Amino acid sequence: MGRYDDITPEQMRAELLRFAELIQRMDREQLLLRASPRILKLLGELRQMLFAFEIRAARHLGGKDLPGSAGPAGEEAASSLDHPSLDRESLRIVREALEREKELQDELERRLLDPEEDKD
Repeated sequence: MGRYDDITPEQMRAELLRFAELIQRMDREQLLLRASPRILKLLGELRQMLFAFEIRAARHLGGKDLPGSAGPAGEEAASSLDHPSLDRESLRIVREALEREKELQDELERRLLDPEEDKD
């Protein structure tokens, strides 16, 4: 599981607004250009949040984890998998991205746990 897998739309919106307010405040206080390392770090965090949010939204295309998925709405969402307008290629790309992300996380953890192994 990723760090931001459970982020809600309200939380995502709040984080984006908080970042926008921070940028505006830094600009008013003439700190914007001097704070570029901090801004880059925050942008990285926001990117991770947005990626997790978008991936979660893509997972919902098939009806998995949708509210009421045990009832009629869930059956309707599940049956939409057979609809020709569903972009299966997009779902494949999302699945591959999730697999690559997991592989990268595993590799990073391996390197952090055994830094000597990386020195060849």
